[in-house]
Amino acid sequence: MAQTFTTTGLILKRRDYQENDRLFYVYTREHGKIELVAKGTKKITSKLNAYLEPFYLVNLMIAKGKFFDKLANANVIKNYENLRNDKDLVGFFIINYLTEIIDALIVGQTPQNKKYDLLLELLDILNEQIKKDIPHKKEFLLMLTNIYALKLLNFLGYRPEIQRCLICHKAILLTKNIFDFSRGGVICEDCKKVCLIEDYIKVSDSVIKLLQLAEINDLKYFLDMEANLPETDEYNKVIQRLLLVNMEKPIKSQEFYKIAS
Repeated sequence: MAQTFTTTGLILKRRDYQENDRLFYVYTREHGKIELVAKGTKKITSKLNAYLEPFYLVNLMIAKGKFFDKLANANVIKNYENLRNDKDLVGFFIINYLTEIIDALIVGQTPQNKKYDLLLELLDILNEQIKKDIPHKKEFLLMLTNIYALKLLNFLGYRPEIQRCLICHKAILLTKNIFDFSRGGVICEDCKKVCLIEDYIKVSDSVIKLLQLAEINDLKYFLDMEANLPETDEYNKVIQRLLLVNMEKPIKSQEFYKIAS
């Protein structure tokens, strides 16, 4: 009899495999990112299909296999209904954006713990916030997601330097600082004048402060913050450029952001 085990995970994506099967990519706390074969799930009559939609949080029973582990059973814990059914497509964008980030940055079957728990905390927050009448909701929810993204980069060892200038190492005090993406952090105005820096954008003091707050505060700290549109947009652009550097491929879901209202 095949060895079996159970785990809880978030369905990230799926693809067709062989004639009647599908491969599912699942993010778990205990095992990191895993791939599973679900037999017969290309058939519309498969009972498992109802439990295996992308970004469902599910309990899984898994049988160890020679090449791929096999999904034996599944039950839904949460389906993040508000995100999935958002008529303005903001939720659809967020789900796809997170899928790309996690799929690109999380590698290997190693315990995740804090990274995994932080993602579930974010999803619970977004699932509630998307129901509310929030000014500049799209930008605000993306900001929350990008605060998670910055924390994830920190967990993975890609922490940007936002406290001191990367070159002179002095505390960031001056205005007119820039964010240098090739080096991964902030450079002060004085050092920018004497260095050849190509991959950068200017960052305001308020965005540097937001970056610093995002590193040290939990996600709930930001729930009462009103979205200041120029500042929020600037923060989101910095994080997305930082993600691009570390993911080393374009973020395709940004096209959905343009059409979400």
